[in-house]
Amino acid sequence: ALRSKYPRARVIKIDTEKAGAHPDTVRIVLAEDVPFNKHGHLFPDWDVIIKQGDITRYVGDTIAIVAATKKESLDEILELIEVEYEELEVLDTPFKSLQAEAPLLHPNGNILRREILRFGNVDQALRESRHVVTRKYKTPHQEHAYMEPESALGIPEGEGVRVYTASQSIYDEQREIARMLKLPNEEVHTISMLVGGGFGGKEDMTVQHHAALMAWLTKKPVRVTLSRAESMMTSTKKHPADIELTTACDENGILTAMRATVITDTGAYASLGGPVLQRMCTHAAGPYNYQNIDIIGMAVLTNNPPGGAFRGFGVPQSCFATESNLNLLAKEVGIDPWEIRYRNAIRPGQTLPNGQIADESAGLVECLEAVKDIYESHPRAGIACAFKNSGIGVGLPDISRVNLLVEDGKVRIQTSAACMGQGMATVSRQILIEVTGLASDKIINEAPDTRRTPNAGTTTASRQTLFTGEATKQAAEKLKQALDGVTDLNQLNGQSFYAEFSGVTDPMGSTKDHPVSHVNYSYAVQVALLDEAGYLEKIVSANDIGVVINKTSAEGQAEGGAIMSMGWALTEKFVLENGYLKPSYATLGIPRAKQSPPVQAIFVNGPGTAPQAYGAKGVGELSVIPTAPAIAGAYYRMDGQERTALPVTNTPYSKK
Repeated sequence: ALRSKYPRARVIKIDTEKAGAHPDTVRIVLAEDVPFNKHGHLFPDWDVIIKQGDITRYVGDTIAIVAATKKESLDEILELIEVEYEELEVLDTPFKSLQAEAPLLHPNGNILRREILRFGNVDQALRESRHVVTRKYKTPHQEHAYMEPESALGIPEGEGVRVYTASQSIYDEQREIARMLKLPNEEVHTISMLVGGGFGGKEDMTVQHHAALMAWLTKKPVRVTLSRAESMMTSTKKHPADIELTTACDENGILTAMRATVITDTGAYASLGGPVLQRMCTHAAGPYNYQNIDIIGMAVLTNNPPGGAFRGFGVPQSCFATESNLNLLAKEVGIDPWEIRYRNAIRPGQTLPNGQIADESAGLVECLEAVKDIYESHPRAGIACAFKNSGIGVGLPDISRVNLLVEDGKVRIQTSAACMGQGMATVSRQILIEVTGLASDKIINEAPDTRRTPNAGTTTASRQTLFTGEATKQAAEKLKQALDGVTDLNQLNGQSFYAEFSGVTDPMGSTKDHPVSHVNYSYAVQVALLDEAGYLEKIVSANDIGVVINKTSAEGQAEGGAIMSMGWALTEKFVLENGYLKPSYATLGIPRAKQSPPVQAIFVNGPGTAPQAYGAKGVGELSVIPTAPAIAGAYYRMDGQERTALPVTNTPYSKK
């Protein structure tokens, strides 16, 4: 793809004559060649190709697509395409986009989404509170930095196209590609390979639609693979956030109220900016027992790379602010940071700030108790709590589906749940074995395929272990009944055992006294320990993820998540200047192995057990959320200096 030269510019003229004459050129595709020239994860606002006469919105926008017989000729052909631009004013911060005189980046304006959450009487609670703390916090972009860059292979198939891909939902891709090509969904056949890491960054299409489009037009197989530089330029990022937060408590440190204003840089296109803002706001009050909250949020469009799904889905940003304010309140009350959290920690039967009653599986108290001695015995320790929903929730359809097909004397687990390093295939296999007692060599996990595997929904929102796990369990119970009296699996050849699990929740703004926003929540407490020189000595991560189905995999999630957020908190700088990306992959500041401290993963359980999937809850996002405030809190305890922006400054990790 030929990308835009400018973050915001009018494309005056595109001349492809010289490029088309190159001997290795197969086809050059412009906007007029695309049946429906828009795509987008939730709604289509993202141009497949920028049309001559239209305006680019960021440097990742595509001006033309070239297919060549030789990979090494591509750059040469792209350089032969002549584009005339009229460079325009760049809106590279939300505050520029919110100015009254700012040009509109999209027809509906520069505010993508607003969120308002109000419970209780905040004004009264603040007036009556003994201690009130207000601070402004700022969090930056972050690059997903998955090991495998984006790649797709399109192959003509019948009247449509088959696409081999590596994404977080083959059915989302099928829907978007079919819409772009104006084809029935069934004419687009998508198959997932092993994903190679996603962290939310492979929910949006990046190369799949271009590979499918070119294969459909040329009737030839077409492969598109992004270089690392292209990936960094074009793919979605973690949303930067500006948060003004007020938190209050009584003389005993019992939380009474919070008020927040949240503004996010959602970049050039919608992606998942709306739901990310929503989750940032719904979790902003933390996993604590008080009900007076007033939160206003805005996701603002800019000429920066689009903000999309990123592990934690907005919650790390608001958690950094909330947990940092708690440390300041604890100091005013005269108690330590562990104690203020313990006094306010949500317990089973109590009400979360969003109105939902915590069920018997809630184990935040147990997480705090697991790290108490570690925290209190170390002079340079920081602590932070977090919680994260399992499932999409908020009244939206949320269904996972599994089919167990007996074929050639083996059980084939058929589900579209994406495997991207989190071990979903292993979890579903373990659950099947637990129910039926079948040997592992009698089980095959099929790759996600829209022709064979039912739609399990997107691998997002820490949902697959709970949702697909429960669907697998229900399907396995049907298989178990059929196995009664059967001596050889071949006797069941050709039979299928299907089940689906739907998470029923209440929509935002529900008038119920205690709406169910999500099927369940996981809880975590992290402690960051500094050595005398101020380097991270260790991170201790206590997690309530319900019943742990695969401990090794869960430990990997806890360890990897903490190190991922350590980079965001200390060393990573995804610097944008006037809409242009400054660093390379090598200079982002991603923690290297020698910089990464040991992470001790602890798993605890609440007093009860969650009802689905043998009691398992989500694990994928939880471990990234409390790391940054725990690290900032450790430095605050060490030197008394407040750090209200990430990456934190005045540390041994700070670049001179």
